[in-house]
Amino acid sequence: MPAPHRALATVVALALVLAGCGDPGRAQGPLADGQPSLPGQAPGTVVLTGTGDAGQVVQRLQDAVTANSGTVATVVDHTAQARAAGVELAASTLVIGGPPAAQVPLLLADQRAGANLPQRYLVRQEPGGPVTVTYNGATYIAAVSGVTDAAARTALRDTSAAVAAQATGDASDQISAPLIGVTPADFLLTVFGSADVPATVARLRRAADAGPSRVAASIDMAAGSDRFGPAIRPTSVVFVSNAEAEAPLLRAAPTMGLELPMPYVVWVDDQARTQIGHPDIRKLAQRHGIAPTDPAVTRILADSERLARIAAGLQQQ
Repeated sequence: MPAPHRALATVVALALVLAGCGDPGRAQGPLADGQPSLPGQAPGTVVLTGTGDAGQVVQRLQDAVTANSGTVATVVDHTAQARAAGVELAASTLVIGGPPAAQVPLLLADQRAGANLPQRYLVRQEPGGPVTVTYNGATYIAAVSGVTDAAARTALRDTSAAVAAQATGDASDQISAPLIGVTPADFLLTVFGSADVPATVARLRRAADAGPSRVAASIDMAAGSDRFGPAIRPTSVVFVSNAEAEAPLLRAAPTMGLELPMPYVVWVDDQARTQIGHPDIRKLAQRHGIAPTDPAVTRILADSERLARIAAGLQQQ
């Protein structure tokens, strides 16, 4: 079989294996592969209902992350940022964080997984409605990263479920929505860089903070990874927020708050080359029911590609 056909066959096979798979939230929970999604639930996500108000759940999430040996990387108040951009949203906050031990197996399998790590928990509450917590199932993260080894996602699956259950008080089984339309093909847009990871990250941070965007968080994913097994090659992730561009998307599809700020993963690959990657915002938008041709999507795509090229040394700031 010609090489291009073999590559296509690999992608198709991975999609068929992973499509519809669920993430059991706890070891004792039943498997329910292909469980129907809730209305408005994005493929590959897990949704729980919490008690109390949104602010209380956000605090409990942070407490649960640290209680499970994790670190909170950042907390993004989507509502406040959108309001500053002139858009009103219901309560929406993203908590990013988790224990390094839970993400190392996925990063060892494929560093592209850094584009979806650490875990993200989106807390939302419509006026008069319940608080919901949404996060990406470990199966989804593995799928878009091209990781087929089920064992690599176990630690993240179990830790994410424990954190979400503690924060919400929801004791139901945590099963992710089917992975309809989810494949690793072209999920991450990448360019090769001309410098090492620290220098590349520094370029990216300078360019992002020059406006209209800003850096929300920067994480060295490889630091201390040798405590949990083989050390990960240099890998960092930088979250970049552009509130003015993001606000229309969050208004159109509130669950889009799970994808933003935009993550940029910078890593040294197995051929000692530096790569810079970020998710294709068009694919993220489609996941949440937004047209890939939406003007806000086009704007974020152009800005993401510009920042990646600056970080790579291919374009001047």
